[in-house]
Amino acid sequence: MRRGAPRLAAWLLGSFLVLSWVLGVHAWPLSFGRPSGNRVAAGKGTFPRWQAFGIATEVPMRWVVALDRERLAAVDRDGSLWILEAGRSGLSVAARYGESVGPEAPPAVVALDEDQRGLALIGRDGRLILWSEGALRSYDVGAPLSRLSFPLPVRLAGQRWDDLLAVAADGAVVMIARLSSAPRIVSRVEARALPDARITIADLDGDGMPEAVVLTDPTERHGHGVLGDRVEAASVSVIGLTPFGLSLRSRHVLATAVFEDLVPVLAHLNEGGRPMVLVARSAPETAAAVAALGWRDGSLVPVAETPAVKSGLEWVHVIGAANLGGDATPEIVAVRMPQPGGVLTAYRRAGAALTAVAQVPGFASHAAGFRNQDQALLADLDGNGRLEVILPRQSRVALAALELEAGRWVERWSVTLRGPVESNLGAADVDGDGLLDLVFADRHTLYVFFSLGVR
Repeated sequence: MRRGAPRLAAWLLGSFLVLSWVLGVHAWPLSFGRPSGNRVAAGKGTFPRWQAFGIATEVPMRWVVALDRERLAAVDRDGSLWILEAGRSGLSVAARYGESVGPEAPPAVVALDEDQRGLALIGRDGRLILWSEGALRSYDVGAPLSRLSFPLPVRLAGQRWDDLLAVAADGAVVMIARLSSAPRIVSRVEARALPDARITIADLDGDGMPEAVVLTDPTERHGHGVLGDRVEAASVSVIGLTPFGLSLRSRHVLATAVFEDLVPVLAHLNEGGRPMVLVARSAPETAAAVAALGWRDGSLVPVAETPAVKSGLEWVHVIGAANLGGDATPEIVAVRMPQPGGVLTAYRRAGAALTAVAQVPGFASHAAGFRNQDQALLADLDGNGRLEVILPRQSRVALAALELEAGRWVERWSVTLRGPVESNLGAADVDGDGLLDLVFADRHTLYVFFSLGVR
C-alpha cells in the first residue's frame, strides 16, 4: 500500500463505501448515466409530447450532463466548459470557461460537501479541475491524471460528500479525497488501466461493498481503431474498495483477443442475481462478440457470449441491459456495426449463450474513430411503462426510440435534427417537474426536449 493509505485507513475505519448513484430521477451525473455503466434512466416522460429548445453552438458540444435543477454542464470540442440555464422559458449561457479542460473526457457531477455540488474534470495538463458556483480551480493531486478519462464519484456511508476514483497518467487507479479543501490522492493501485478507460462500479460480491471494474493492459494486437486509437485492453480488472483503501482483487486476461471497449457495463441478467460485467470482445479470427463475465470465488469468469460476427472489421457496442419485454427477463441491448451500417439487437441469456431475440438494421450508437460510447440510452420517455432504446439512425441526423414488443422492435417516436449527433445522450428531470427530459447536442445545436407535465 502506498504512502497516504494509513491516513485513509484511519479516515475510513468503520465506514463502508456506497455509490453516489442515489441522486434520484433529477440528475444524469455521468455521460453514461449510472456509475455501473448501465445506461438506464429511472422515471417516465411524455414523448412524443414535448417542448423543445435549442441553443446554437459555433463549436460542437462533446459532452453534456444535468448539473442540478434547470442547469446543465457541457464540454465542447475545444475543451471549453459551459454552464447553461435550462427551463421552460428556454436555454441560456450562464458561464463559459474557454479551453480549460480536456475535450476527450466528460464532466462528472460531484458533491463537494453537504450543501455544495459541483463538477469534476481533468485539465489539459492532467491536473484535477473542480468547478462550483462560478469558480473553476485546478489542483495537483500528487500525480498527473489521464487526460482521456474522467473521475468517478464515490461516497462513504454516513457522509454527504463524494470522493473520486480516477485513472492516473501512468495507468494506476487512484482515490482522491478532501475535495472541499485540498484534494489529494490517498490510495492507489497499479492497475495498468487503458488511458481512456472509464471506471464503473457495482456490488459484485453481494456483500454491500462495491467493486470497481476497469479495462486494463493496453495492447495494439487488434489494431481496429474504432474507439479513437489502435490501443485496446488485453484484460479487465476488479478493484476492491474497502475502509483501508484500494486493492487489486482480480484480473481476467485474454490470450489473443482484446476487449474492444471503454465502459464495462455492470448489469443483472437474472432477477435476484449478482451483476455481471458486459464487454465487447474482439479478435482477428472470430471478430466481435458480447461477453458476459461473472464474479465467482473472487475472480471474473466467462459466463455467456454471443456468437461472434464473421468479419474482423465489425464491432459490437453494448448499450445496457434491462427488462424490455415486460416479462421480468432482462435483455442485453447492443448495436452490431458492420461498416457501413448498424443492427440494433436484443439478446437474452440461455445458459452459456447470449441469443438474439430481436434485430433491426439502420442504427449507429457510436461513431467510428471517436471515444464517445454514450450516444444511446434506455428510458421510458413515452411514459407507457416500457423502456425504449433511444439512439441515432445510421445517418446520425435523426434520433429514434424503439420498444421491444413480441420479439420485434417497434418505433415509438423519432426526431429529425439539423446535423449529426455530436454529444452523448442524457435523460434527466431537468426542470424538476418529476418527468424525464432528453438532453443532447448535434453538430450545430444543444437541445433540451422537455416532457409536457403539469406546471
